[in-house]
Amino acid sequence: MSLADITSNLRAEIQSEVNPKPKAKVHSTEWVKIMAGEPVEINPTVGFGYRIMTVDEWSARWKPNEAFQECLGCGSKKTKEHHFTQTWCRGKKKWESECLCLDCHSFSWRSYADPDFKSPEEYEKDRWTAMVKEAKKVAVAAN
Repeated sequence: MSLADITSNLRAEIQSEVNPKPKAKVHSTEWVKIMAGEPVEINPTVGFGYRIMTVDEWSARWKPNEAFQECLGCGSKKTKEHHFTQTWCRGKKKWESECLCLDCHSFSWRSYADPDFKSPEEYEKDRWTAMVKEAKKVAVAAN
């Protein structure tokens, strides 16, 4: 996702917070182990097994987020994104991003959703609920 996609046509505020550990479930178990000095699983593209790693070594393959480089805790631009998801449905968007600051080791969470965003599942549920309701009205009126 480009910077323009993330920051253009926003119809609500970007929600943000700073956390001492990941809010996203991905990597949360490993983070506890890294901070405790316990071994974590090695990335399969590098090898196999477990190893004790530093924060820099563990996050070496993560990329910076071009739209949100700044840490919300300390202001450093030395951050790496470990979690990003986005959903586009019927022209509405929703996304969330979490970056690790390599200076203060805090996690910057940012999320956004259009006010009228509905996931495909929510949209279909509402549609079918309305159809069933209308069918019941028609059946009651016919009797």
